[in-house]
Amino acid sequence: MNSTDQRKKNLFQDFSRIFYKLRAGISPKKVHRLRTTIRRIESFVDLSGSKLGHKHKEILEELTDLRKRAGRVRNFDVQVRLLGSIANGSTISDRRILVQIFKAKRERQSRRLSSMLKKLDKAELVGRLEKLIGKTNLPGNSLGPIDPLERAKGQLLSLIAEVPGSEDLKPRRLHELRISLKKIRYTIELAEASAAREHLLETLKSVQDAIGEWHDWENLVKIAEKQFGDRVNCPLLVEMRALFTSKYSAARSAAVSLRASFAPSPKKQPRSTSSASRQARLA
Repeated sequence: MNSTDQRKKNLFQDFSRIFYKLRAGISPKKVHRLRTTIRRIESFVDLSGSKLGHKHKEILEELTDLRKRAGRVRNFDVQVRLLGSIANGSTISDRRILVQIFKAKRERQSRRLSSMLKKLDKAELVGRLEKLIGKTNLPGNSLGPIDPLERAKGQLLSLIAEVPGSEDLKPRRLHELRISLKKIRYTIELAEASAAREHLLETLKSVQDAIGEWHDWENLVKIAEKQFGDRVNCPLLVEMRALFTSKYSAARSAAVSLRASFAPSPKKQPRSTSSASRQARLA
């Protein structure tokens, strides 16, 4: 079995395993695993560049809908986690109110996710997906399959060239960067194991985590403002806004550092003959 066939086998087995595990319970860890596994499958199919028929496109649409449905559950898991990270004692009562709201909403979303899983199971999604992955291969040339790592590096360099400086890196651009980095990261994961692959994954993950943390706090602050916005100097809102500002600053710094680390080194200008002569006379 070659490396591409092994990747395909692993992708299918990962999805099949987590799909059926979720039927037994909608835990935060399983939900996260489902979403990342679907992302990896989407990246593999996208990298292949295969021309898909109607039935195959339908499978990908079902996977995307499933990932988004799981994402609605994941959002409440993240928000409860963030609330738990706030240590200010004066915010306890307000945090309890939000946690109760989030847990009730998560339960509703979990039931909807469970219902979707049952529906897709009856529609034999797992079996149809196995056939799709089996027919999908990475593109190549006379030298062999195209290296996902090289493809990702090219995408990353193009992306970095468009990243503005810190002052111009507004929330919308930062959010777009997070999404693009996520796609590139999943492409890198398809590459063969190597020191270069691991280094690039680690670099992107640190930036993606920083921006993702900011994005999660942004969503939480918006929800809290709707709930407590009519209260002047609400301790929870004051604490959240301070944390959000700090996360925003860290996210922008991480993005700018990424741009700097991949920016091409400035070329040294050759000294003119006259300049070299003057230097010689002064020596």
